Amino acid sequence: MEYIKGGTQKEYYTDADITNTSCLLCDSPKYELIKKEKKVLGVVRCKQCNLIYINPRLKNPEQVYWGEKKKYEEEGRFIFSGKKAHHRDKNYLEDLKIIEKHKPSGKFLDIGTNMGTFLRLAKNRKWDLLGIEPSKSLCEIAQEKFGLPIINDFVENVSFSKNTFDIITMTDVFEHLVNPKTVLQSIRLWLKEDGILFIKVPNAKFNLLKFYVREKIFKRPSDLTFDSYEHVAHYTNKTLTLMLSHCGFKPLKMYVTHPVQIPVWHFYVGQYFLYPSPAILDLKKYLGRESLYYLSLIENFFLRKIGYLSQNIVVIAQKQEHAI
Repeated sequence: MEYIKGGTQKEYYTDADITNTSCLLCDSPKYELIKKEKKVLGVVRCKQCNLIYINPRLKNPEQVYWGEKKKYEEEGRFIFSGKKAHHRDKNYLEDLKIIEKHKPSGKFLDIGTNMGTFLRLAKNRKWDLLGIEPSKSLCEIAQEKFGLPIINDFVENVSFSKNTFDIITMTDVFEHLVNPKTVLQSIRLWLKEDGILFIKVPNAKFNLLKFYVREKIFKRPSDLTFDSYEHVAHYTNKTLTLMLSHCGFKPLKMYVTHPVQIPVWHFYVGQYFLYPSPAILDLKKYLGRESLYYLSLIENFFLRKIGYLSQNIVVIAQKQEHAI
């Protein structure tokens, strides 16, 4: 059964699809290759700062999400009609609880809003909401289905006055950015002096653990361990802190949060749907993710840092006076 995809991702890519790049953090051209995915995409580690990033990467990885509007509407139709929850709602509510703890009211800017499933849960609270989303189809869905105010553009093309926002969020977005320093420098100007920046990313250490266990020990290669067709950078707590510090931010707190339980409808019906699938359909992975989450809390408690068992990293940051 053919898997119907909402986005424009391919099974494999060729040399015509890719471009070479230097380190997104320190700009060094020197790296070591960890593995190849999708035939031509390189997962590499910078020899200078240890950032894991994709080189070569897709020329325009953001266009993976520039799919057909009708297909995206099909993926989320039960959510739009109110019949089902989104499979990430548990995660989004956990994220919003963290944000609310630090900043319960104010002007709230979400970057990479997608079709608005995260920002819709922030409605009817004490926040004045606005989103930015470069995909035209996803932007229109967020506006039409959830009534959200969304700007259809890239961050670097948008202008706001200094000290406009109390909260700026990038939830599962920062790892997609080919220009993270440019984006951080822009939003630093927009954020108020006492405002907060919320970033949530996959944990690169966890992806490395998956890689070594699955591919080195059990000899089961995968083209999706690092999701290199869309995730162009993979941050550890250290490299994320370095990136933020370089651009004038200081982390206040890092969190370990619940894993995303990815629905598996496409394995059974040939189409990806955004509402949760029963745990029994993917029981091994479901229990594995949950078990690792609780083990990561223990790891975090004893090591006092984000280790290899944490599947994601959440950071709350504020502006500091000078960038490194």
